Amino acid sequence: MKPLNISYNSYRSCKRVNSYKSYNTEVTEVETIETIYPYSPIYMKLFALFTFLTYFTFFPYLPYSFAGEDKPESARNEIAVSVNGENISEAEVQIAINRLIPASSFHGAVTAEKREQYRKPAVDSLIEKELLYQEGKRLGISVKKSEVKEVFNKNKEAFKKKKDFYEALEKQGLTEESYRKLIEKELVTREFLKQAVEDKIKLSETGLEDYYNKNKGKFVSPDKIRLREMSVSVSPTATQGEREEKKKQAEDLLKKVKAGEDFAELAYKYSEDNYRVKAGDLGLSHKGRLMPELEEAASRLNVGEVSGLIETIYGYHIIRLEEKQPEKQLAFAEVKDSLKKELEAKRYKEAKEAIVKALKEKAVISIK
Repeated sequence: MKPLNISYNSYRSCKRVNSYKSYNTEVTEVETIETIYPYSPIYMKLFALFTFLTYFTFFPYLPYSFAGEDKPESARNEIAVSVNGENISEAEVQIAINRLIPASSFHGAVTAEKREQYRKPAVDSLIEKELLYQEGKRLGISVKKSEVKEVFNKNKEAFKKKKDFYEALEKQGLTEESYRKLIEKELVTREFLKQAVEDKIKLSETGLEDYYNKNKGKFVSPDKIRLREMSVSVSPTATQGEREEKKKQAEDLLKKVKAGEDFAELAYKYSEDNYRVKAGDLGLSHKGRLMPELEEAASRLNVGEVSGLIETIYGYHIIRLEEKQPEKQLAFAEVKDSLKKELEAKRYKEAKEAIVKALKEKAVISIK
């Protein structure tokens, strides 16, 4: 089944609120990229139902059993957390745990002990979401029943048979009503974050350019080289005789290059590494990205020159220096788009954290 790309444009029509209290959402400059809505593929159809409840994204499905579904219904219906008198069920906690467990784990058994390691971050995320939802409701944000119905139906349509959809809900300790409530909560929470954070952290081009001018040193492209390589692999367990045979094979290739045969063609025919399919082209790399032995040999070459035999723990290599690019200052136009994403993502993260912190300070939270 193809991944589901479900539109949430309808939530833009949520009731808007024009006034917000101050959450002390001061933000600082950014040096790393933060992803607002991260994505990690989960190979199970049940996540098409539940993963959006955390990150608004749907995922493909393969029919594996869903971790945590073996808990008795009574246990899944138990109250796990209370936030300002609003209860979060054990079923919701298990869904959140499932989201945190690496996708590869679902191809095998996940022990109860391992699942327990994910419980605290799962509970923390649910508390955060509940606080944001409650604040959104307090400020008057609401969604139409038709919006909830649209999301609900699109999830249901992801299943070939209607009964499979309801069985999936039941396995997670959810009813149609409780699932609709989760959808409503998610849409309200997202609209609140849009109004309270997203709409307020946008940067103008003037602001971006000002940041660029004050931090030009961060926007320098380092020296780069482009190598073409061919290699003869040697097993770590090779005998001395086997190693000598491999060395002779590499020396024969070097002779062919020195005799004028085409380096790229030789690399494509005889090289024993993954870059063979690219005729040995390693692409542009800056210092520290290649094996030290290759970088050291390349530093002695002019463009177009071929190295001698280079020995590494992987075998024998021959390189040709294809291109050199000196360090250069990147222009504002070259970095503007990526800089905008970085700065706004950082500002989003900090502003959201400030809101959650303020809400937690006055909340009554009980973890059962």
